[in-house]
Amino acid sequence: MAWRRERGASLWSVLVFVVVVGFWVFVGFRIGPSYLNNWQIEKGLASVALQPGARTQDRQDLRAAVRREFSVGYVGQVSVHKDLHFERNAHGLRVMVFRYHVLIPIMGNASAYLDFVDRQTVTGAGN
Repeated sequence: MAWRRERGASLWSVLVFVVVVGFWVFVGFRIGPSYLNNWQIEKGLASVALQPGARTQDRQDLRAAVRREFSVGYVGQVSVHKDLHFERNAHGLRVMVFRYHVLIPIMGNASAYLDFVDRQTVTGAGN
């Protein structure tokens, strides 16, 4: 009788595969909310930048409008006062730059450091 070699995954290879995939799913669940939060920040900045009269508003008014948008969008982990900066682009238009970072503990002493920079040119039409 000839020996036939078995084919397929062994118990150990399936176990290793499940552990590796499980780890990356776990990491995704840990850092995913930060990316959803950043998406809300981008939406809020875009909404404020397109509001009528936004080009003529001063920094304090723009900060207040961004703060209102963030409260409606349930944005957390950021500070409008500390993280929102203003620049000018080559055409002289005001650009809102929202720069912040998030440190997420993953497991033990391993952490994920996420650095976000969102830019939005203020293009709202004047009154």
